[in-house]
Amino acid sequence: MRHINFLAIATALFIFVTTPAFAGGVYLGGGLGNAYVEDSSGNPSGNSFDESSTAYRLFGGYRFDALPLISLSGELGYRDLGNPSAGGLGYEVTGFDYSALAGIAVGPVEVYARLGAVQYQLEKTSTGVTTEFDGTAPLYGIGASFKLFGLGVRAEYETMDIDELEKSDSIWVSVFYEFF
Repeated sequence: MRHINFLAIATALFIFVTTPAFAGGVYLGGGLGNAYVEDSSGNPSGNSFDESSTAYRLFGGYRFDALPLISLSGELGYRDLGNPSAGGLGYEVTGFDYSALAGIAVGPVEVYARLGAVQYQLEKTSTGVTTEFDGTAPLYGIGASFKLFGLGVRAEYETMDIDELEKSDSIWVSVFYEFF
C-alpha cells in the first residue's frame, strides 16, 4: 500500500512538472545599471541632492507559464545603488527585494511589469556625519526581455518609494539563465 501511495505521488508530481500548462523554471541573473537619487532638505537629514551612480543587482526567481502568452514570475534579489556623491554629500542605498512580474510573451520577447517591495538600508553622509535609515519601500517598474535557449537579456526601469528620499529610480541591463 505504501508503494502505491508513493507511486501515485511521484506520478502526480511528474505530470505537474512536465505538463506544458505548468512549464516554467528557475532562473538566476545579475545586472548593471544607473541609479538616480534625488533628495531635498525637507526629508529627514536631507539636503538638496540630485546625482546618479553605477549600480548592480543579483536576482533569482521562478517563472510560471500557466497561460498562453501570459507569464508570471516570483523574484528575490539584492541591489546596491552605488555611492552617488557631490559637494560633501554622499548617499548609499542597498537592500533585498521581492517582487512579482507579470508580462506578455510572444516567442523569445517578453514585456512585463514589476510590483514588489525592497527592504532597504540608506546612509546619508553630510560633512563627515552619517545618518542611517532602514525600512520597507514599494518597488515597481517595467521592462522587456529577450531569451533564447535559456539565456536571456533584459532592460528595466524601476522606482523605489523610499520615505527619506525625494526620488530613487534605476535603469538596468541584466543577463539571466533559466534552467528549465
